[in-house]
Amino acid sequence: MRAILATFTIAIAIAIAIACATAPAAIADDSPPPGQVMVLGTFHFTGGGSDMINPEVDDFLTPQRQAEIAIVLDRLETFAPTRIAVELTPEHEAGFNARYLEFVGGERELGVNERQQIGMRLAARLGHDRLYAVDHPGGMDFDAMLSAAQTAGQTDLLATWESYIGEVRTILAERDSLDRSILQRLVSENSQPTRDMHNLYLLLAQMGGIEDPAGAREMTNWWGRNLHIFSNIAEIAEPGERVLVIYGAGHKALLDAYIQGAPNIDWIEPLDYLVPTNLEGMD
Repeated sequence: MRAILATFTIAIAIAIAIACATAPAAIADDSPPPGQVMVLGTFHFTGGGSDMINPEVDDFLTPQRQAEIAIVLDRLETFAPTRIAVELTPEHEAGFNARYLEFVGGERELGVNERQQIGMRLAARLGHDRLYAVDHPGGMDFDAMLSAAQTAGQTDLLATWESYIGEVRTILAERDSLDRSILQRLVSENSQPTRDMHNLYLLLAQMGGIEDPAGAREMTNWWGRNLHIFSNIAEIAEPGERVLVIYGAGHKALLDAYIQGAPNIDWIEPLDYLVPTNLEGMD
């Protein structure tokens, strides 16, 4: 009898040990997956104006351009974002969402900018009750950087800058030709060659000397601004959420890098949705 009780006791102990070992795994399986974030780099539909290089713009309210935007929305809808974030500072979020609700209610026509034409239109398709403003203010003093480089006698650096920026302008002029569809332009905005253009900021960072490191100072502000934007995005990228971020393509390289490096957020490639295996709509 003692042998039987001993065997029974050991069996119970083993069962309890197995249950304890497997309980955390069961709990983990029930938890939502990490938040997913897709950064859609865009050109500014209104031309920007304050950017270093501003693209040509067309009337994006014409039937042809509206149809092109609809194709983009079809592609992005397959990501099924649960939240949509736009390039707008938080203090303007309430007013922006009030306009969005007026649009949803049929009381307002949309403006031409990408926040409305892509952000609001897609949010309305998906039945969202709001959008999220995640921008952080900041600018660049290009005159200060170039002046500091001249004062520091950085003639070779300035020559390299002029050559590099000239090449970038040529590439952007071809990429943003009005002969191309909006989808084609967005595919280019989110492709690796465009992301690599962010290297020009590392030329700017070198401008100036020890007494006036204007380039490093301005680029510290630029990297920091994008870190603030990332922080705002991360705040809404809660577990289980799929966040679409609609942002000027100049920010994409840094935002992607921050998101890819964050251990609690999954980065999503927009080209997987903009360019499916069949390229219908790309012509």
